[in-house]
Amino acid sequence: MKNILIYCRPGFEKDALAEISDKAAEHGLYGYGVPSENSGYVLYHTGDDHGAESLIQSLSFNHLIFARQIIAVNDVIDFEKGGRVQALLEAARELPLAEDIWFETADTNEAKALSGLIKKIEKPLLTGWKKAGLLRKKAVGVRHHVFFMEGDQAYLGVSYAECRSEFPLGIRRLRFPAKGPSRSTLKLEEALLQFVPESRREKDLHDGMHAVDLGACPGGWTYQFVVRGIHTYAVDNGPMQKELMATGLVSHMTEDGFKFQPPVKVDWMVCDMVERPILVAELMAKWLCEGWTQRTIFNLKLPMKKRYQEVVQCLELIAGQLAQNGLRYEMQYKHLYHDREEITVCVMVK
Repeated sequence: MKNILIYCRPGFEKDALAEISDKAAEHGLYGYGVPSENSGYVLYHTGDDHGAESLIQSLSFNHLIFARQIIAVNDVIDFEKGGRVQALLEAARELPLAEDIWFETADTNEAKALSGLIKKIEKPLLTGWKKAGLLRKKAVGVRHHVFFMEGDQAYLGVSYAECRSEFPLGIRRLRFPAKGPSRSTLKLEEALLQFVPESRREKDLHDGMHAVDLGACPGGWTYQFVVRGIHTYAVDNGPMQKELMATGLVSHMTEDGFKFQPPVKVDWMVCDMVERPILVAELMAKWLCEGWTQRTIFNLKLPMKKRYQEVVQCLELIAGQLAQNGLRYEMQYKHLYHDREEITVCVMVK
């Protein structure tokens, strides 16, 4: 397949295109794309009949900032009313076998209007896929996607377990906790689920640990540590939620987050302060290089223009500082579903 289809947050199509263009160039592919503003997706043409699959399989999903989902596709499929199932089945015969199939749209109100059509067509499509032998249990890690554009157009593509989201539309939906101090708590919950694999959570997130939350008020991010039994230094001049303080697991430090130094080395430091991204990046690098923590999750608030370029500059600054100090580390980053004009970064020093 020659094209790459990326789902993204509406309004971030240019950023997603700039990012995949850079990744493709690193892979020796020089294609193009024409983003449609607020469409919730972008199509990148590699110019190589097998370029899309080889590129996707060379990438890591948590090293793609703006992609909610990434699949390899060919050209859009046009079908007449009543002929959708047959048109898609014929195109599917050119795809590798898959273990399952998903039916999706972009995350926009216009695209969601197609939900009735998808519900109507899903069963006959699934039946057709099975009868044609396109779904096999042995095709581990391969998934087919039908991405509906309009009632008479769709992209048919493939994703691979090496680089994709395991959630429909690439959206991890979370329920706001009844005792949550603010909706920002969902940002850190999603980040912890995204960046800390289940196999490592017993080691990296357990009671008895210590954490610092810079810019904590009213406690949305602190809450995620408290419910895990982790004592947290909540650093902010503003007030904290009374219920959090009553747990005995929070020490409220009324100090400037940029000047605060922890009384002891902590297991985690998190930060959601509203500040220029480059200043936050410098502060995060300082915490890691000073050895005040080995794990950090933080948000970079994005500027109005050149958002992708700003993020790259921040990530390069942190990587450069850690390398100068001889630190080995793992860095992951994502524009998460519960983020708005910001991206979330996780760095763990080994």
